[in-house]
Amino acid sequence: MAYITKLRSVILERDIDFTFGIITSGGADANLDIIVKSIEQQNIPNYEIIIVGQTCIKGNLVRVIPFDESIKKAWITKKKNIIAQEAKYENIVFLHDYVKFCPGWYEGFLKFGNHFKICVNRITNLSGKRFRDFCLFKEFLTTPTLLPYSSKLSPSLSKLAYVSGTYYIVKRDVALRYPLDERLGWNQGEDVLFSQTLSKGGILFECNSFSTVSLLKEKGSFEGEMSQEIYEELTKWAETFGEAVFQQQCHFQESWASQF
Repeated sequence: MAYITKLRSVILERDIDFTFGIITSGGADANLDIIVKSIEQQNIPNYEIIIVGQTCIKGNLVRVIPFDESIKKAWITKKKNIIAQEAKYENIVFLHDYVKFCPGWYEGFLKFGNHFKICVNRITNLSGKRFRDFCLFKEFLTTPTLLPYSSKLSPSLSKLAYVSGTYYIVKRDVALRYPLDERLGWNQGEDVLFSQTLSKGGILFECNSFSTVSLLKEKGSFEGEMSQEIYEELTKWAETFGEAVFQQQCHFQESWASQF
């Protein structure tokens, strides 16, 4: 009996709990049904699904928080902040209503571990090609911006990275400490400003290469994937010039955000 109790304790220690926070503006119930089923099929012991927006989707572990879309068009920052405030579990998965979870996603996180503060994983487009998942800012860099999945970012290079607002995973305490800027809505650089805020707080971006999600609609292609050789050169370059570029990016983004 003591052996069984100890074994059960080890198994429980491996479990990772998730709040899946989905934002929608309505009219996406077909997609939401696919997304919810793709989460259910992961067989996660402890999770919840919070949908903020207009939907008729129901489920034992699904909680819908209605949102008045007339307040501000595409107010995704407000919706994500609501999810952070309402989340039950430590790990919050933020996603739009067109991202589904591929088989083995949860097992991939068990393999990756629960040590991260914010991370991404593989995102594939509807065509199967890589979408913007683990990437660098493009405004001041001419190199291909998609990082190798296996790369571990240095503090200097992490400041030049950002998480796409389409999908990412963050600890609840981080999301509450660094809320999204509610001046901004969809396509107004809210994810860039959020990434810069985390970098200023000393939080490094990580990539779980063992898990994959897929888009339910084709989105624009990205700037290409850098080679391991370019990544290594860029890491060295960032030690000398990364901070100056980061400050330039922050100034640019804050000036952009101030117009909204």
